[in-house]
Amino acid sequence: MATVDPDKSVCSICLNDFKQPKIIDCDHTFCFTCLEDYTNKVSSNNRFPCPLCRHDVHIPEGGLGEFKSNLDIDIEQELVSDICTEEIPPCDVCKTGVNSEFKCEDCEQYLCSSCRKMHDALRICHNHVLVPVAETLEIHRERNRKTIPAPRDVCPDHRNKDVRCYCKDCSTAVCSDCFVTNHSSHEFVDLLAKDIDIQTRDELKSLQADIETQIGQFERFCETLTKVKTDIDNSAKTSCEAVDKQVERICSDAKEVGEEIKVKIQKSRDEEIDRTDKLMGEMEVLIEDLKASVKCTVDVIEDKSIVQVLNKIPQVKLEKEDSGLRTLDIPDVKYAWFEQSVIDKTLLRKQLGTLENRIGPTFITRFNFDDVNLQNGENLYSEYHYIQGLPWSIPVRKHDDGGSYLSIFLILNKLAESKVDQCNAKCVISLLNMADKSLCNERTDSKVHQFMNFNDGLGWSKFICWSEISIQSRGFIDRNNNFFVSSTVQIV
Repeated sequence: MATVDPDKSVCSICLNDFKQPKIIDCDHTFCFTCLEDYTNKVSSNNRFPCPLCRHDVHIPEGGLGEFKSNLDIDIEQELVSDICTEEIPPCDVCKTGVNSEFKCEDCEQYLCSSCRKMHDALRICHNHVLVPVAETLEIHRERNRKTIPAPRDVCPDHRNKDVRCYCKDCSTAVCSDCFVTNHSSHEFVDLLAKDIDIQTRDELKSLQADIETQIGQFERFCETLTKVKTDIDNSAKTSCEAVDKQVERICSDAKEVGEEIKVKIQKSRDEEIDRTDKLMGEMEVLIEDLKASVKCTVDVIEDKSIVQVLNKIPQVKLEKEDSGLRTLDIPDVKYAWFEQSVIDKTLLRKQLGTLENRIGPTFITRFNFDDVNLQNGENLYSEYHYIQGLPWSIPVRKHDDGGSYLSIFLILNKLAESKVDQCNAKCVISLLNMADKSLCNERTDSKVHQFMNFNDGLGWSKFICWSEISIQSRGFIDRNNNFFVSSTVQIV
């Protein structure tokens, strides 16, 4: 894309050099053809808005050609054109058309590099002054630039008069006549007053510096908001991961309970089957005995001896009476049956956990109560947790002072590449209770604390009695002797 030289006057419509520049009522200048095309599209009732300031402009009765021509711009463009069309002159000695590289100020001749050697070899030219052509052209250009007239501040209603006063109420500069006629009661600035030029420019520079300062503040604020967005996203991500882990724990516990119930079902089944098998065993023995008796009876009947038959009859009667006394009632059997209950989502949500909106990002750190360094009174440090791009950590240690206590602190660590030397923040630190959330040991600092790099922190040396946390039944340590510290940080 072509760029426009900010020091060069161009038409604001076509962004090219002016052609037939015309000045309209609001003192803005445009090419005649550009202005003609523009008014053909937007004019109404011989009026049109200025393309730059939207000032309502009246078209003269004779048409756009009646607007005054901007002679200052014509002169400026003519001089600039002269400067731009300057070319490096050819060598005056060899006449071959080769561009010259030097100019002899004494001979007043342009020389190429070859002719310069010949020129320097002549004894008469020994003391002549030679200047590179590029320097002579630059001197000429600078001289021409100085001849370009500075733009005049003229009255918008009287083109032949310079402005004298600037009306603050109307935000316009006018000549003395216009000021007396239309602006005498308004607040104004005398443009001919001593040092007014320096004062106004200094005021504008001061305002510019103030705006640049505000820009810096706004840019830093946007950077902070970007970091806050990152913290919000990370906090939501961490919370979703915590939900997934809790769901896994609940599912694992539910499966464990389900396995326990299935074990009870299998035990009941085995007991009832054993009872049934025992009864079936007794009946099978009785059946075998009766079958043997029947076979023996068949043999006796087929025997020719009547005495054997008579002797067998009492025995068979007794067996019949004994077997007849056995009942064939099915015993009372317990059948395992699992009655599914309706899942209570309210209770399930309570078991899953609670959703909270906290004042700042929260991170949880795990420590082991049996750690040798902790037991010896040395600091244990958590890994870094980043909030607004700054690394925070939790150190804990055993503190002895008229008794043993667990000390917990929150510190701001220093990044090697960080330009931040300090940070103001509020914090909430909690020692979580695994058995009952309501029994969590919490400390809150309502004041804003100034954290300084490096290892400056806020905390409590007597956070909780050592004996309180060491007893597992109190709920502060789990079955693996781990304890958990929750930290919420609000950067102010």
